[in-house]
Amino acid sequence: MLGELIGAIRTGVHFQLLASTRRAVGKGRGLVVDERLQAPPEQGHRAGEFLFSPETIAAARNYAELARALPYLRPPRIDDVRDLTATALGFSGWMLPPRLMERLPAWAQQPVAGQVVWKWGMLVASLALALTVLNLFADRPVRIGDLIRFDERHGEGWNPVGRVEAIGLRSTKIRQFDRSLITIPNADLAERNIVNLSACERFLLHQRLALRHETSADQLRWLLVQLRELLHGHPMTIHTADDPIRVRFIGFRDHALSVDLRAYIRTTAYSEFLAIQEDIMLRVMACVKQAGTAFALPAQTLYMTRDNALDTPGRDAAEQSVREWAAAHALPFPDMDEAHRKRITDTLDYPPEGSPSAKRG
Repeated sequence: MLGELIGAIRTGVHFQLLASTRRAVGKGRGLVVDERLQAPPEQGHRAGEFLFSPETIAAARNYAELARALPYLRPPRIDDVRDLTATALGFSGWMLPPRLMERLPAWAQQPVAGQVVWKWGMLVASLALALTVLNLFADRPVRIGDLIRFDERHGEGWNPVGRVEAIGLRSTKIRQFDRSLITIPNADLAERNIVNLSACERFLLHQRLALRHETSADQLRWLLVQLRELLHGHPMTIHTADDPIRVRFIGFRDHALSVDLRAYIRTTAYSEFLAIQEDIMLRVMACVKQAGTAFALPAQTLYMTRDNALDTPGRDAAEQSVREWAAAHALPFPDMDEAHRKRITDTLDYPPEGSPSAKRG
């Protein structure tokens, strides 16, 4: 602290001036007002050293507080900032290497609100970095064991899914499914968009089917009904007013008719979601085949002979069913009748019959 004081005032200046300034704000008690700081002797065993009285040393902290806002008039005796940790000064004074501090412009050493300008700049930069890292720990968007994915910088896509293995003060480690380990600085991770799959209370199944253009309108209507009944009947799907099960014909593509499937799955485990999604999609394949149509491929078809590609009996049966629904005023369009929906809810078997965990008896 005395070293900081020496660097900020001229030798031979009475401490009485500093004490008077302190007393003007009502904090001058206990200061030595007649102590004179003498220039160090040039010869003898005390050469190059400043001499202080016991009273001055006792009031060193008060003097340092008074001189804190003053610019430095001479370089400190410490040559490098690494030496600061070995002194009583610690990091209460200079926060830059002395050689760099000497090169700062005059405006950076002007006092503002009790500190020189460059100290305020360092404080702002440190707080900005600290707040960024603090967000990662205060908000706790991820925890050890969570299954997450985060985006690349500048909207360049998403990183693969991985599990958080460790969260340190400097970085976070994420183990991907291929067992590779990603280490990302916390300051960087805090600025990314993070999807925490472990925090999901349900998972969304969203698939888009591509059907052949040869599919007739009534054939497509029959298939839409079967797919809606499939999703409503599955015990692991969720249907609410806010998040309804949705199966819709959404338009024409270059090579296909596009059907959109959307339903929430009743699970919080990603692995179980994949298993349920697999079961539903296998049943979707069966519905498409039963309707007498097929999935479209992004290719051109050259017809050289009579086309028997589609199942004519299946198409005829599907169209006949739609005509019967219309005749009975039971055509489930644009939406399924609520009473019918309740009758078919949870009527399918899951796990499917034949699997080890299926219900028996």
